[in-house]
Amino acid sequence: MQRVRQMRARQARAVINSIATGVAVLTVLVSALAVRAGDDPFAYAGRRFPAWLTVVGLILIGLIVGGLWATRTRPGASGGLSVATIGSLLPLWAAWSWLPDRIQAGVLAATPFAIMVALVALNWSAPGSSNPSTAMRIVVALVVASGVVHLLGYNPFADSRCTVTCVNVTPLLDGLMSTRSAVVVSSSLTIVGAVLAAIIVLRDSDRHTPRLIIGAVIVALCLQVVSAGIRLATWGDNTAAGLLLVLPAVSVAIAAIAVCIVVARTLRVRTAVDRLAARLSGPVAALSGVQGVHFAVPGEARWVDVAGRDATDLPGQDKYIVLSDESGPVLRLLVARGTDQGDLIAALTPATRLALQNAQLSAVAKARLADVQASQRRVVAASDSERRRIERDLHDGAQQRLVSVAFHLKVALAGADPSTSLRLTAAESRVRNALGQLRRLAHGIFPSVLADEGLASALDELTAASDVPTTLDVRTRDNVGMETAMAAYATVAAVLNSVEHPGPNTRAVILVDRDGDTLTVSVEVKGAVGTLVVADVVNVADRVGALGGRLTTAEAATGATVVTAVIPCGQ
Repeated sequence: MQRVRQMRARQARAVINSIATGVAVLTVLVSALAVRAGDDPFAYAGRRFPAWLTVVGLILIGLIVGGLWATRTRPGASGGLSVATIGSLLPLWAAWSWLPDRIQAGVLAATPFAIMVALVALNWSAPGSSNPSTAMRIVVALVVASGVVHLLGYNPFADSRCTVTCVNVTPLLDGLMSTRSAVVVSSSLTIVGAVLAAIIVLRDSDRHTPRLIIGAVIVALCLQVVSAGIRLATWGDNTAAGLLLVLPAVSVAIAAIAVCIVVARTLRVRTAVDRLAARLSGPVAALSGVQGVHFAVPGEARWVDVAGRDATDLPGQDKYIVLSDESGPVLRLLVARGTDQGDLIAALTPATRLALQNAQLSAVAKARLADVQASQRRVVAASDSERRRIERDLHDGAQQRLVSVAFHLKVALAGADPSTSLRLTAAESRVRNALGQLRRLAHGIFPSVLADEGLASALDELTAASDVPTTLDVRTRDNVGMETAMAAYATVAAVLNSVEHPGPNTRAVILVDRDGDTLTVSVEVKGAVGTLVVADVVNVADRVGALGGRLTTAEAATGATVVTAVIPCGQ
């Protein structure tokens, strides 16, 4: 239900904005055409106002249109400005004699709706469809009541200040209310509504609303009060007709001007931020004559480039400029031949220096990360080397001795008596079991087929020997590099070995795919009773991380455990 209300509110704002834009554009076009044809649209009842008044009116209308355009990203403020625009511009249509008499008289009742300019300040920071307060509902009721009274009780012909239109239209409340009474009631309601709206704006405006917006709205509401007061005080005197004609549009235009100023400031700040961001993203490109930059690694006697790689080639001393701070050298700029170093240093604005400092932090972070990954690779390589040494020692030492013991037991069994034969047979069986376990241990976690035939063949053997029914899908047969293949094999082996008690419903789905320089290994285990062994996952994650990859474990919606390794691989 709340979503439906919000949708309807957006549709209502879209409609009112379209109507307001249409009213403003139509007013500008018709007024401009009338002026060009020599018929001053602001000359009423044979009295011609100065030409500047026409120009002022058209300028005000143009400013209102600009304000409507500027508030297009703020639905609440745009809606309030749209209603106020309609209220301030529709009365100008009363001068167009080609309109029907009742429309000429009816559009004059729209003037009180200019008070809705208060919503510009109240909804400037609101999220669009904010619920109006009780006090604001009272203001809306006063505005509507003022317009209705004017519409039902006002006869332009009975107005002694008949300057806008003098058509004789019998109002619906004729006999119950005179034209003057209708003007008094309508103007009084307008004054009360404007004063109450000003109080609400001062009391309830959001702290994030610009003060310029609040001040402009307050001025606009004050001008509405002044306009209604002049209308009450000058009954029978048409000398203020021109002022009453333009004043509502002036009040709304003031708010529109404030909106345009605030939006222009915002756009200027955004442009400055975008320009700064561009400088931060490319500080070297912003400097003319600079071919590159090297950054000093704090605490180390080395330089790195933007990508964090060691800068081993030291240029000639006349080919670079070193910038330092209190901690020592920070960066060196590689300059082109013929570049004036003084001009280059003068071109280092605060924004450029900040950009270079950020670039140094990024380059040093990349260099540190590369150092950590290199350290991980060395640890993994040392671990693999130690494992292979232990495998050789087991094969050449303990395994050969057990083979010798099994052989001697076999020889002794040939000439032993029955009672001794049983004991020798049991001993030989235990020796051979121990020999089999020792051979499996000496074999290591990486089979020889991994180096000889590749990852796909090694995974085929691994899944065939596993107790877990497995579906294997290897979508690449390319050579991904031995380190990458070992990491991928270790990932699959760790996941399959972690299933301690596979049940009848236990299944594993393995997908290996390559995308450019990245190998993705996904292992999904369904129906497993146990969980992954933490030590195995940590060891595999270290091996994958040493190559610059990442290992993730997730729980699928079906309850299956999904382990995914994304590993960089060579070309």
